[in-house]
Order: sequence, then structure tokens, then C-alpha cells
Amino acid sequence: MAFQSPLHLRRRLKQMVGIGAKPSQIVRFPVTYVLPDGSEQVVQVEEHYSLLMASQALPAPISTGRRAGGTCPDGGCGLCRVEILSASGLTPMVQAEQDSLDAMVRGDEHEGRKREPGEALKPSTRLACHAKVVGPGARVQVIELFDYDSVRGDPTGS
Repeated sequence: MAFQSPLHLRRRLKQMVGIGAKPSQIVRFPVTYVLPDGSEQVVQVEEHYSLLMASQALPAPISTGRRAGGTCPDGGCGLCRVEILSASGLTPMVQAEQDSLDAMVRGDEHEGRKREPGEALKPSTRLACHAKVVGPGARVQVIELFDYDSVRGDPTGS
């Protein structure tokens, strides 16, 4: 049996040069993001993308609470919370996501850093880095967008 990389790189490279099976059609589904100011934006999201990845198409992506706007390596920080208004077309919550949310509420350390206990969660709270799009109809309330000014620094360099 041949080695299969997690990202199937060998198969993708063969497809790019015309060897092997033809690449599958890219499937996209509409997701409605309700922004913090109440405005709505519909984004065409590639199947299996997370809500966080897809939020790059918004005026500013969903805030992750991290300085450069990136995600934590294990999705355990619990900072990219969103409220799901319609879960249609989203993967169900898995135990790792629930554990991350519970740890954030308790204020457990993450990546060696202490954190304050978080506010209680609603049944509709999800982590944007865990929730993946698998069909049409998702509607998501964004709690906070990334603040680009927080990483720009002082324009005078002082």
C-alpha cells in the first residue's frame, strides 16, 4: 500500500500535471454572516472550509483574540466564538470543540498562559475554527471581527 499524506499531496500533484483521476469539481455553499453592526454578508464558502477560514472574505475576519489574527495550533483557545443562528449545512459539534469551550468558560490555562474565566455559553455557541461548512443554509452571528488597527503599530515608529 502506498503512503497517503494527510493532504493527499501526491494525488494533487499528479492531477495538476494531468496524470491520474481528474480533479473533482469545487463545491461552494452560501453562508450568511451577521456582523457585529447588524449588517449581513453572504459568502460563498468552499465545502469543508471552517467558518473562520471563510470569514477571510468579510471586511475583516472573525477575531481570534490573537495578535496577528491567526488561530491557535490546536483550536483550544476558544476565542473565535460565534453564535449559530441556523446550523443547516454545518458539521455537528465534536467533543474536542465542547472541551475547548468548557475550558474557556472555566478559565483553564492555554498554551502556558493563564486566562480569566469566560462568560457562560449559549447552546448555540460554536468555535468558528471547528465548525465546517458541508451544505447550504448556515447563518452565523459574528461576535467580534479582527481589529486591523491592533497590529498596525505606531505610524511614527515611536
